[in-house]
Amino acid sequence: MRTILIVVALLSLVLLMLPSILFLAGRMELDTAKWIMLLATVLWFATGTPWLWKRTG
Repeated sequence: MRTILIVVALLSLVLLMLPSILFLAGRMELDTAKWIMLLATVLWFATGTPWLWKRTG
C-alpha cells in the first residue's frame, strides 16, 4: 500500500509541473492547465500526506 502511495504521489508532482511547461511552450490553454494542476494538487494531498506522515510513539 505504501509503495502505491509513493508512486502516485510522485506522478502527481510530475503532473503538477507538466501543464505549466506545456502552457509556457504554447501547447496548452490556460484553463486546461489550471484544471489539470488543480486535480494534481488534490491527488498530491490525498496521497502525499499519508506517505509523509510519521507516526510518533
